[in-house]
Amino acid sequence: MIVDTLANAGSYPLGPRFEKAFAWLRDPANANLTPGHYVIETAPDGIELIYANVQAYETRTPENCPLEYHRDYADIQYLFEGTEAIGYRPLTADLAEKKPYSKENDIGFVEGTGTAVPFATPDTFFVLFPSDAHAPGQRTTAERVRKVVLKVRLG
Repeated sequence: MIVDTLANAGSYPLGPRFEKAFAWLRDPANANLTPGHYVIETAPDGIELIYANVQAYETRTPENCPLEYHRDYADIQYLFEGTEAIGYRPLTADLAEKKPYSKENDIGFVEGTGTAVPFATPDTFFVLFPSDAHAPGQRTTAERVRKVVLKVRLG
């Protein structure tokens, strides 16, 4: 997991897809998009290499935010408005499956809880890799957030 500010995103040598995703975040026009799915880059075979899921929702109590994981994509999570925390813990073999991994949706759920890590400052982002079990959407105070989850295909 990486937690940092957008100003420092270029400090991480994550490759051209991540550079393109961070450039998308820096474009002020994207902060005003309505909730939905936005494709940023597609491979010749039609696989979405980078896409954005813009969301608006009420934050939830930690017990209503299950730990999830991904295998094919990394998440870059970024808040446009509001505050929340993300539960985090390493994805380890001792975590029992709660809902089996879906290849089609690139998501699985495991039992357990994570340590709540708040979005501490404006322009903070989280990068979550397949080794990171995470539970986004956690309430710091009850409020509505506008957020984007950029999905960056690995490999």
